[in-house]
Amino acid sequence: MISGRRAAREAALLILFGVDATRTILPEDALALFRANFRDDPDVLEAMYSPELKIEDTKQLAKAMKLLADDGARWAFVERLVKGAMGHLTALDELIARCSLNWKVPRMGIVDRNILRLSAYELAFEPDVPSRVTLNEAIELAKRYGTEDSGAFVNGILDRIAQELGRV
Repeated sequence: MISGRRAAREAALLILFGVDATRTILPEDALALFRANFRDDPDVLEAMYSPELKIEDTKQLAKAMKLLADDGARWAFVERLVKGAMGHLTALDELIARCSLNWKVPRMGIVDRNILRLSAYELAFEPDVPSRVTLNEAIELAKRYGTEDSGAFVNGILDRIAQELGRV
């Protein structure tokens, strides 16, 4: 089954994506909507993931997301990631811009941009999480949700961010 922290990162990415894409919803509202939908309707997960995952995997993911929404400690990690990334958005975007070559943050794909924000937040403000874990999780998210080039793109920028922050 998918780990609790991986499920939390996926949830945080989906929430950040929603906030970024709509620009009309507050992070707190997005967190509440996401939590309610995934706790009460596992079919939402199956609809989202079934084209990519085998039925057994989708069921495992639905179970993991339900556990995530019902588990206070795991959900607290999602909230910390989302609120932290949104609370430090300007600083994170400046850090990402400094570490990306020839890419302005607003011109990046929305998935890649939010994976970078999420992971840059984790590298800068979650010292208990090993940087290798953050980078590996970000690359997996990029491969799952981004384009075929997203994994390498995210990896290159996050490597530079980790170096700048002394987290290598």
